[in-house]
Amino acid sequence: MREAELLAQLRAIFDRPAKPELRVGNGDDGAVIDGDSRKIVVSSDLAVEGVHFRKDWSSSFEIGRKITAANLADICAMGGWPEYLLVNVVLPPAQIADAPDLARGIAAEADLVGAQVIGGDISSGGELTISITALGYCDHPIERSGARVGEWIVVTSLPGSSAAGLELLRGSGRQASDLATRVIAQHKAPTLDYARYKAVAKYLSAATDISDGLVVDATHLADASGVRFALAGAALRASELAQLDSERYLEWVLGGGEDHILLGTTSEPERSGMIVIGQVEAGSGVTLDGEIQTGLGFTHHW
Repeated sequence: MREAELLAQLRAIFDRPAKPELRVGNGDDGAVIDGDSRKIVVSSDLAVEGVHFRKDWSSSFEIGRKITAANLADICAMGGWPEYLLVNVVLPPAQIADAPDLARGIAAEADLVGAQVIGGDISSGGELTISITALGYCDHPIERSGARVGEWIVVTSLPGSSAAGLELLRGSGRQASDLATRVIAQHKAPTLDYARYKAVAKYLSAATDISDGLVVDATHLADASGVRFALAGAALRASELAQLDSERYLEWVLGGGEDHILLGTTSEPERSGMIVIGQVEAGSGVTLDGEIQTGLGFTHHW
């Protein structure tokens, strides 16, 4: 069973008539609840050792940063700003000594946006598992369903670095260069420009962060908005990742996840200062230079 199929089943089970204060429900990067003066944005993410990270590649500090960044990016993708975190950890007894460094990594990433850890839970178990719920505020949420025909598809930077870093860590084409060092670091713990995410939010009509891959996450936006995302190959082929592997780099750009850069649509690309990678068209799905793109990106299977 594919992840999307399982999620659809589970959402149907939890589906209820929306409460008046629920502005955006299940299915976006985060839920949005009307508060007294500001809207509350809530998002949750789960990471499991061996699936989302490896202890032989990453330090506990890097793992803490990585998992926290994924949650903070979801709040930013909704046009919000993270304020609080709830952290739950399943900790194997053999890794108890690593807990302080894991906490320091979470705190270090949270400090970048001024967010605070305000609670959570800890338990023993067989595999290191981290679940974080992030809460923030926004004035006007950016939903996935806001893309309109004629708008431009934009990103804060070209994706694929985390996927390239993963390939190098696996020993595929390992090389010594500044670029190789940077992409490996991006896979272990992405460095995100949160201030820029906040600054560009006002120009975006729809947005998400690239967590599962450009094609997968662009499909989420296209489907929610009832449009087609037409990606431009020339813009994506400008990626510096071609220096690492001239044959495989476009696969990383299109299908690599965990970059957590912002992907969105706008009618004002010049004012946003983001990179234009295509245009919104009538239709459905995602194309690259007119060809439908499928089978790229990450999804869980059972």
